[in-house]
Amino acid sequence: MILKILETGPLLVSCYIVGDEDTKEAAVFDPGGDVDKILLDLSRDGLKVKYIINTHTHWDHVGGNKRLQEVTAAPILCHRDEAPALGATSDRAAYWGSSATNSEASQFIQEGDVVEVGSIRFEVIDLRGHSPASLGFVFEGEMEMEGGREKRKLVICGDALFTGSIGRTDFPGGNMELLLQNIRNKIFTLSDDTLVLPGHGPVTTVGREKQHNPFFQN
Repeated sequence: MILKILETGPLLVSCYIVGDEDTKEAAVFDPGGDVDKILLDLSRDGLKVKYIINTHTHWDHVGGNKRLQEVTAAPILCHRDEAPALGATSDRAAYWGSSATNSEASQFIQEGDVVEVGSIRFEVIDLRGHSPASLGFVFEGEMEMEGGREKRKLVICGDALFTGSIGRTDFPGGNMELLLQNIRNKIFTLSDDTLVLPGHGPVTTVGREKQHNPFFQN
């Protein structure tokens, strides 16, 4: 498995490229901007984008959707309840003193679905609470670790869970109680060594967040 993490857009969103080493199919999660940088990394590994996937559709996570789709012809996937915000990306970016381009969802996905990219299977989980219908993606792959190549479970969780924190819940559609419940029930039930890939900031693990994240120390 190929895993690349790029900081993209004005708010340094973590864009994840996950590719199958054999088929060279790839998914790009949350292209916040800097599409040329994303395309360069794809090119270096000879990857072809099968899907552009949005964990949620806050403007900082989707600013690169349109151009990446124009170049790759890949469909844009998100939850149906998140899709309307894609048409307001430009206005919402402007409100924050930035710029981003509107896009449109090609397909809708929800909890229980499986998105396949080569031999990689992304299990879709519901992580709403930061936004109206945020999604997470649980998958496994063999990757380079400090001790050599090993198979690991990973979860791409958007802005639900961060290293030592959680996503804001004061935006429209936010609900802190629901967010905490979803993290406990959908992420913290994964093995402690599962790698947590958040929407901003460093990678962490399920075990580390269960033990040290202040929002769960009660």
